[in-house]
Amino acid sequence: MKKHLLVLPALASALAAVLLSGWSLPASAHAGLVTSDPAEGQRLDRLPASVSLEFSEPIGTPAYVVVTAADGTRVDRGEVKVDGPSVSVAVARKGAGKGAAKGGYEIAYRVVSEDGHAVAGTIGFAVGTEAAPVVEAESSARLPVVAGVAVGLFVVVGGLLLWTRRRTR
Repeated sequence: MKKHLLVLPALASALAAVLLSGWSLPASAHAGLVTSDPAEGQRLDRLPASVSLEFSEPIGTPAYVVVTAADGTRVDRGEVKVDGPSVSVAVARKGAGKGAAKGGYEIAYRVVSEDGHAVAGTIGFAVGTEAAPVVEAESSARLPVVAGVAVGLFVVVGGLLLWTRRRTR
């Protein structure tokens, strides 16, 4: 058997090992939301006095947290407080009668992780019997990684095929 044909499986195995071991690197390089209060989809009897978010690493300032009702009215009040990995903001309950506070709410956040990358997302919750807003998780950070891996794999495999084809002639 020719030596160059033995190289292909070794290269493919090495490439697979590199790709699989590096697959989780982008996700672990930035802060990630660990928990929130209220939690995604949670139903509450009344609007909370504040909302809080806990991340996987300390958060820099400024941090932005906006809480809106289903009609688009902002209910967050005051400055966003950052304490290490915790971020919180007060929610206004004054002036809102029991009926006015019911419905779906959304917490939108944008924070900066220790490594300087922005992390953003949304969390939906409900007060009363109304359904919580449907929120799609943001996974835009994975798209460039998947595209890069696909292009890299295509180039490497194509190069290996051309190389072996030229060597066999």
